[in-house]
Amino acid sequence: MDKSLLYKHFKGDASPSERKAIRTWVEASADHYDEYIRERKLFDASLLLSPHEVRRPLKVRLMRLGRMTAAAAAAAAVFVLGILFQHLNTRPEEGLMQRIVVPMGQRVNLQLADGTDVWLNSGSEFTYSTTFSKSDRRVTLDGEGYFKVTKDARHPFRVETACAAVEVLGTEFDLTVSRSTGDFRTSLVEGSVRIEAGDAWTVLKPNESATLHNGTFVISEIADNDEFLWRDGILSFGETPFIELMKRFEQFYGVKIRVDNRRMAGYSAMGKFRQADGVEHALRVLASDAGFDYVFDDKNQLIIIK
Repeated sequence: MDKSLLYKHFKGDASPSERKAIRTWVEASADHYDEYIRERKLFDASLLLSPHEVRRPLKVRLMRLGRMTAAAAAAAAVFVLGILFQHLNTRPEEGLMQRIVVPMGQRVNLQLADGTDVWLNSGSEFTYSTTFSKSDRRVTLDGEGYFKVTKDARHPFRVETACAAVEVLGTEFDLTVSRSTGDFRTSLVEGSVRIEAGDAWTVLKPNESATLHNGTFVISEIADNDEFLWRDGILSFGETPFIELMKRFEQFYGVKIRVDNRRMAGYSAMGKFRQADGVEHALRVLASDAGFDYVFDDKNQLIIIK
């Protein structure tokens, strides 16, 4: 494949026919896919260069939720990477910000320039500056992220959200926030975090979780660390109402679900499902217990619970 065409695609300037040609080429073999990823990383690294510092390239790993063939996985990777990096490759002169948007049914693992590991769940939006470095460690999040922060006592790592800010020196924690609903929760696995929201602030200890209600932080113990297994492709949930669980299925599996059975509003469940087994397996298990039927629409996009 002509590298100039690949770089044209990475910049977002390729025509629909050129994008189709690239996708066809990538799907043709594993070697083509590896070459695509290699050139992609080189291009991204060039965007992060500054006149004063050569930065380590951002490492990104895309994880598909659900069982796929090798060809389908390659096609999905090209499609999703196109979405991610379309937002990521903001030119410095246009705002100095990089943005990653994770589609439903996907999750992303990336490593920042300071060595911090970040896992982003489905539907999340993650933003950081092109000047992000070991001395300036600020990011923003809308959605869910799990952070394993590289320790640096002199340079705090700060996650800013629409609801509150989380500041750490070196720690491991999960953060869930929604700009649209105002929901906010931080769960600390190890280390220490300071959370700020207006005049309110608190410091968490390991195995503590904080939610924000009417401008006040409410502290509780983490009930089950299995809830963080989404990073490994496992949905673990405690006693959860069926309607709420179906909303989590939509995010987890990247599907649309309509519930036409009013009786299901009174049903709740708890358990674990692997993403690799697919949504139909999960529905089949639930249906055997609750006694409902489900059908897919003509395009296998919408699941209707009857």
